This record gives sequence, C-alpha cells and structure tokens, in this order.
Amino acid sequence: MALAITAASLFTTASAVGAIGAPGVDPAHVDLQLHPGDSTKITKTVKTPEILPKPDIYFLADTTGSMGGALANVQANANDIMTQVDAVANQPQFGAGQYKDFPASFGFQNDAAITADKPTVTTAIGTWTPSFGGDLPEANLFALHKLVTAANFRSDSSRIVVWFGDAPGHDSVCSTISGETDDVTEASVTAELAAAGIKVIAVSVTSGAADGLNGDPAGSSGDYGVCGTPGGATGQADRIALATGGQAFSDVPAGDVANKIIEGLTALPVTVKPVATCTPGLSATFDPAEKTVSSGSEAVFEETIAVAADAVAGMGTCTVDFLINGLPAGDAFIETNSVRINRPPNCAMATVTPPKLWPPNHKFQTVTASVPDPDGDVVTTTITAVTQDEALNTAADGNTTPDAAWVAGHSNQVQVRAERSGQGDGRVYRISVSATDGKDTCTSGKVYVSVPHDQSGPAAVDTAAVIVNSFG
Repeated sequence: MALAITAASLFTTASAVGAIGAPGVDPAHVDLQLHPGDSTKITKTVKTPEILPKPDIYFLADTTGSMGGALANVQANANDIMTQVDAVANQPQFGAGQYKDFPASFGFQNDAAITADKPTVTTAIGTWTPSFGGDLPEANLFALHKLVTAANFRSDSSRIVVWFGDAPGHDSVCSTISGETDDVTEASVTAELAAAGIKVIAVSVTSGAADGLNGDPAGSSGDYGVCGTPGGATGQADRIALATGGQAFSDVPAGDVANKIIEGLTALPVTVKPVATCTPGLSATFDPAEKTVSSGSEAVFEETIAVAADAVAGMGTCTVDFLINGLPAGDAFIETNSVRINRPPNCAMATVTPPKLWPPNHKFQTVTASVPDPDGDVVTTTITAVTQDEALNTAADGNTTPDAAWVAGHSNQVQVRAERSGQGDGRVYRISVSATDGKDTCTSGKVYVSVPHDQSGPAAVDTAAVIVNSFG
C-alpha cells in the first residue's frame, strides 16, 4: 500500500507550523527610569514554542495483527518526526514501546526508554511487527500504566505519550491476568498519568478490523474471563487525552497517522506563567497571572513594574522567567527590566544667596540660586526668569534700567540691581529656577531676593499683583 505521507510532506507540515516566528518574549529587555512610589505598565507578548519545552516524547503503538498499515506509516516517518521536533524544540528526547494483549502475548514491551539517541528509537520502532490480538480490546490501559515508570521520563521534562491504535482497552486488566499487585482500570491509569504530568496524544486509527481507541471495550471482550464481567465504556481515548491535557484524533486512516502525530505535538495546551525576581524596592505583577493557549500561539500580558515609596536610589532589575507548563523554556523566555530609581532635584526647596541686597546703591549684585537633590546627586541649577514687583523706572528709584543681567557661563547666577522706590515698601525680585541631576528635572522653583525700604523698617513685601520683567 502506498503511504499517504512521505518525508517531504512531513517537512512541509512542520515548516507550516514553524512559520509563526521565533518563540520567546517580546520585548525581552526594557530600560526604565522611575521615582520611588511610581509604577509603569508594559505589554509583554510571549510566542509559545511549537513543541513543549524539553520534551520527552514516548511513542506507544498497538502492534496487534490489524495495525500493519499504521505501523508501516509510522516506521517510514519516525526519523523525520523526531528530526522535525529536534529542529524546533529544546533538548528533546524520545522513547518507544508497544502493546498487544493477554493471554496470547504480552501486555507491554518497553523497546526504548527515553533517550537523546534518535537512531536507537528509530531502530526500536522498526522492530514493531503486527501480530496476535485475540478478542477486540487490547492491553491499552496496562501499557499506559506500565510506561509511567518504564519510560524513564526526565524529572524536569515535558512528558508526552503519543499513543496510536485501532481498538479500545480491556477495563479492567485484572491482577490475575497481568500479574500486577492491583487491577488496572481507566480511572487508575488516568490518575497515574495526571499525577506524573504526562500528556497523552491519542490517535485512533481506522483499520477496518476494529472500531478505534474509543470503541466499546465491554461488548467485544472475550479473553478476560478470569477478570469477571467486562467493564469500561466507549470514549476511553478522548477522556484520557482530555484529563491529561493532551489531544485526541478519531477516525484516522492508517496512512495519515504520522501527520496526526505532528499535528498533536504542535497543538498541545500550554500554560504560560511569568515568575519575577526583583531587587529590593522593585516588584513586577502581571495581568493575567497566567494564561493557557495552544502551543505555537501567543500569550499577551500586561506587566506592571512598581517602585516602593521607600526604595533606595540606584539601579535595580526585575528578571522574569515565563514558564511553560511550569518549566523553564530557555533564554528566549527570560526578560529583564533595568530600572534606574531616582528622585528628582527638589525645586520647592530652592535657595538663593544673598536673599537681601543692601545698600540700595543702584548697582548690580550677583545672586546665586541652588536646588538640593534628595539622593545627593550633583545638580545643575538654571535661572530661567527674573521678575519684580516694581516698575523698571518708578518714583524715587534712581532711574536706572534694566534691573537684571545674565552672568555668562553661570546658569545658576544672575545680576539684579540693588534698587527700590523710596516711596514704596521695598522691592522683591522673583527668580524662577529649574534643575537637573542628569536623570530628572524639576522646573517649578522660585526664590526671592528683596531690597528693603530701609534697615530699620519691615522687610520688603512681595506685591503679587505687579509682575515686571526685570530684563526690560
């Protein structure tokens, strides 16, 4: 029989899956500058891997007599399947096993435990021969039970069983016929698989000789008389796949099994969970806290980076590992936020020297403004404007103008005239300032320089209603 899938067509299938772009988090790095008590939001998009991270993929085949076409299809394409997985997954390993049925043959045979050596697995799959069988149900459940430990899955891997067959499994496989301590049932196997974190991709094959993995295991059972009344219900494969977070395919032609294996491996549900590690004073939270999508698709998060009100100035980081099904997926899924924590200069605390000019001799005097920085940073202060509460020329002020002049090369200094009207309460210069520490700027500073009417009277009082540009 001509196979429906060739190496070339399998590569086409896998390439189409890989067209979504390189997996990882975007953006992978963000530089921020925040003040204590501030926060900011960043949208993070995680492109999940087509294949789960660090996958251990175990091929489990029904090798009874009716499975010849399906076995030939997988044997012809096994190396290509593993090669394609190897191209898009990090640190994949593989294994293979088979089952037939009691009492005519074995219930499970572990042909290759999980290994990085693909030729070993290809060779093991190549030994599969369709034979035996007996009644319609097979030892499916027994095989799934045994491989939980026999497959030798790595402790930190994504564990996947690719199971294909054309008949349901005896339920139960009693201890009398299997030699196990306890009976094996669909319920017990499902619990074992779920507890071990094994996802099952079930491919129910149409062979013409059986009714698929989801068929009725009770109505067609005849070889397990020692186990009592046959049990179980239709839909075994669908239920097991669903309960383990896997995939199930029904009515698959024998020549299309390899394609369905690729399809299942590239469409498993993945839960993306960001886990942040931040330096003291920083925190990172996410909305949602985790998200489940199909492998190969995108999960979008809104990340909030927050700085504590009492955070110490300096550089901090928040490193986030976007775990895939609870496992690290590699450097592409790690993002870093570099945060410079800084408090700006405090323009509200600006000062000026000298704050009072005397005597009122109509001469320019240089005044110097300064702004403190709460972090002790070096500050550049700039005088941006000078106004006064008297006209440039008014009665009894000496008739000199303008009343302010810039000091070249000194942004924090200005010259103002020691002058006031003899008929008023004194003059007040309002000096506006801004300041920067090289990272942040404040712009709302204002300091005052007064020229009193005389030294014996009260200090000059700012007349807010009069605003005159001291530069003319």
